[in-house]
Amino acid sequence: MVVTDVETMSCDAGWRNYYFVKITTDDGIVGWAEYDEGFGSPGVTRVIQTLSTLLINQPLPGVELFHAHAYARTRPAAGGIAAEGIAALENALLDVHAKKLGVPCYELLGGKVRDTLRVYWSHCPAWRINHPQYFGPPVTDLAGVAEMGKEAQQRGFTGLKTNLFMFDDGPAYAWRPGFASPFQPDLNIERRHVRNLRNNIEALREGAGPDMDILLDVNFHAKTEGFLKLLRGTADLDIFWVEIDSYNPDALAYIRAHSPHPISSCETLFGAREFLPYFQKNAVDVAIIDVVWNGAWQAKKIAALADIHEVNIAPHNFYGHLCTMMNAHFACSVPNFRIMETDIDRLAWDEELFTHTPEYKDGHLVVPDRPGWGTEPIEAAIRKYPPRSGGGLVQPRKAPAPHHEANPSTAR
Repeated sequence: MVVTDVETMSCDAGWRNYYFVKITTDDGIVGWAEYDEGFGSPGVTRVIQTLSTLLINQPLPGVELFHAHAYARTRPAAGGIAAEGIAALENALLDVHAKKLGVPCYELLGGKVRDTLRVYWSHCPAWRINHPQYFGPPVTDLAGVAEMGKEAQQRGFTGLKTNLFMFDDGPAYAWRPGFASPFQPDLNIERRHVRNLRNNIEALREGAGPDMDILLDVNFHAKTEGFLKLLRGTADLDIFWVEIDSYNPDALAYIRAHSPHPISSCETLFGAREFLPYFQKNAVDVAIIDVVWNGAWQAKKIAALADIHEVNIAPHNFYGHLCTMMNAHFACSVPNFRIMETDIDRLAWDEELFTHTPEYKDGHLVVPDRPGWGTEPIEAAIRKYPPRSGGGLVQPRKAPAPHHEANPSTAR
């Protein structure tokens, strides 16, 4: 079997674009993967196009062989955008191999450990605060937050994740200085931020009830002192975990040692080498692995390394439906799985873009058993919604007037 073509394509995803890579072989088998350029990763497409020369008109390589070859070619600048491009091709190759054998991708990852995956409703209520033109109904105040908590509970979810928002000076808005929104590089946390965070969590608890697990993600939005202030200020609240991004494993280990809540982290790391010091220093309770950035094959290695250090893992998953399926195949195949991130608020046209969409039941994602990832992008739909300039963190788009009705999941 020979690889005859590698294509990249993209489409409009509201406040960002979706990105896909397609590998075609001479016997007609097509492998797909989804990747991303919106989460601070401009240029992945160019990396994929450059590295595709290692594949086109060559015999189909094994996933391990391809990764070793591509990593060697990019070793002087390993990680970052180069790693994301390698991962995208690696994931598409895995899809090709699984379809060649007529099996789901999880069979190539060691087989299923579980048939369903417990999920949490991510960006609750973030999407309805940040992007109300695409996801509704809009949330503008704490009453709306409580309603979202109630909705999550009524729809059968047992966990939800929220972020930092401000409610006390007009309509609610996100507080994301780690992503330059607002641009305050000092990343200081003041009493006002703690107060608004408490109000947000308490409103979610009021709506969702006592049995809902509430997760908090504060990303890179503070430094060590500020993260500790947030943790101390919420010590009496019942929080499933606090997600903190830090490139300093010693600092994160110090935070964890002084935290009243479990700490999760690592979603922006690449490869086992970058994860290892966080495990060695006992810096995390749960390690978050981005399968889109690392590739499912390499993610399995990271999960095994975590397991050796008595740490469970959780997939980072806030992309399109193909990414959710990719994460599901990975998560179902590892023994040390904790919980999976998923976005339930969806674009009005999300279901048009894929042959199959995720199935949720009783707060769990049902792992698909179709060959490959279990879904494929529909090229005609991708062309129907051409990509737009800007989007994501680097060049945020100005909010257009509402023109699409939100499409929440049909989960129950």
